[in-house]
Order: sequence, then structure tokens, then C-alpha cells
Amino acid sequence: SCTVLRGERGSNVPDLPDRPADMEQRDGRAVRKGNTVKLWGGNMVDIVVYGTEKTLDAYKFNLLKNKQMFINQINNGTIGVRRIDEDSMDENTGMGYAEFVALLTGNNDLLEKAKLDGRIMQLEKERAIFKREHIRAERNASETEGSIAIGKETLAKMERDLEHVLSFTGEARVILSDAVEPTTEGIGRGLQRIAKTNRSAAYTAIGSYMGLNLLVKAEYNLAQLFDHNSFYVEGLDGMKYRYGITGALPLAFADKVQYPAMTLQRLPSIIENQRKKIARLEGELPVLMEIIGRSWSKADELARLKAECEALRRKIENDLKQSEQPQEDSAAEAA
Repeated sequence: SCTVLRGERGSNVPDLPDRPADMEQRDGRAVRKGNTVKLWGGNMVDIVVYGTEKTLDAYKFNLLKNKQMFINQINNGTIGVRRIDEDSMDENTGMGYAEFVALLTGNNDLLEKAKLDGRIMQLEKERAIFKREHIRAERNASETEGSIAIGKETLAKMERDLEHVLSFTGEARVILSDAVEPTTEGIGRGLQRIAKTNRSAAYTAIGSYMGLNLLVKAEYNLAQLFDHNSFYVEGLDGMKYRYGITGALPLAFADKVQYPAMTLQRLPSIIENQRKKIARLEGELPVLMEIIGRSWSKADELARLKAECEALRRKIENDLKQSEQPQEDSAAEAA
């Protein structure tokens, strides 16, 4: 026999195997990568399957069809679906097992019905995908609208806090709840003591700055072991602005005292980022609404094909009844 190294000209299937995988394995010898014949054939080889009309070949193809349906049901997780596409023998232009069965019976109506069933199945898959996209767009649109509303509410609170900081006329200094010396070193030592001793996972007020509350909160890792304390400045409406990325205080006493001021200095950039986020969400919303407003363009085609398929089914049933009637009459006359 030919090998792939010498060049496999194609695949000829004179007898039908018992498993769909055996059929694919035969074809794979010709179509797999490395077949040098494909270099001169536009990367194509011929796959020829032989069948004899009105013989048990139709029965054999029907077995392969049912086996392939079962395999696809398992692979696709559609075990509850009774009618599925059993795939094509050739991924581009070949026929499916059902079309082979129809062709070998000698009934063109069966062949036409098999083709209609395949097209209907394809359209139903497209409709299912369209519906999923429509539902996903509705869900995303609802979430986006909610995020925009929350984002605008948060932005208003941030802008109010920034206005308060810019218009503050009192003395901008840290005042701790614990009695400490009102010096840089005293306040720094007080904050350092809080950073070492606090273990409460809830926001705890420790003082004030420019009329705003100063908070601390213990952070724990996944093993529920203490990691560090994070320090915050609380806005007028409850917004909490963390110092830096982790909230941990710097080492120097002077820098510790400056943590509220350095936190509030980031307010303009935080507000700008919030505005950009809202603008991005507002830009996504029209796209989602456009998807929601679309209607599936192939609904009329699917309805027409289903009507044609039903009419063809009734015709096939009538033809079968008419072909059985002479046999029954002959049996009656013989009796």
C-alpha cells in the first residue's frame, strides 16, 4: 500500500467499517499533514466512498449515522436533543451519513429531505446563537446601566469631598483620638502604635484631618493570619480613600503624619479616572442597545424550509402508503 512518505493519492472506501472513527482514520491517511501529493493538488485530495443502490449499504450507513449521532451527543453535551447534525464525511463539500442513506434507497425525496433537515439544523443553531447573544447583551446592558448610575453617584461624592478640601479654611493637622503630644514625633509614634496593635477587621476611627475622619482596618490573608493595617481618610458621604496601594504607613514619623494630606492629594486623579470609567461605560451602552434591537434576519427562511420539509415528509409517507397498497391487494387476492 502507499504511505504518506511516498504520497497518498486519496482515499477509496469500497467497504463500510463498523465505526465512524474507522472511516475518519481511512480518510486521515490521505488528508493529514505530510502527504506530498497535496502539494500538486492545491492542498486537496479525493475522498471516494462507494455504495450500491438498494442494497444493505443503506442499512450500514444508517448504523454509522446513529452511532455518529450518539458520539456527538456525548461530545457536545446534548444528550437530551434527539435530532442533531451528524456532521459531514468531508468537512467542506462531502455528504453526511443521512444523505448516503437517502441516496442509496433510490428515493430522491429522501435525499432532498435530508438536505433540508441539514439546512434547518444549521439555521436553528444560528438562531440559538443569536438568542444567546441577545440575552447576553440584555444582561450586560442592565449591568452597564447600573454601573453608570453607581459610578455617577460615587463621582458626585468624590467631587463634594474635593470641594470640601479646597474650601477648608481651618488648620490642616492630624488629630488622634488617643492623647498624644501634638508634635510630629508624638503623632507619628501614635500612628505607629496603632499600626502595630490594631487587629480589628472593621473600619475604626482613630482621629480626624481637615474635618474628615481617619480610619484604620486590619487586613488578613487567606489563612486568616494578620498581614498589616491599612489607613484611610473618610469623605463627607462615607467614601473611603486608602493611603497608597496597600494603606500601610511609611517608616519615617514625618511621613506618617503626612499620610492624610498625601491621600487627599490623589483626589483629582481619582475623580478623573472615575469620569473616564463612566465615559467608557456610556460608550458601550449604545452598542449593547443596538444588539438588543436587532431581529434575526433568517426567521422567514427557517419557516419556509420547515414548511417545505413538512410537505416533503407528507409526500414521502403518501408514497410509502401507495407502494404498500398493491402488496396488500395482492395478498388479499391470493387469500
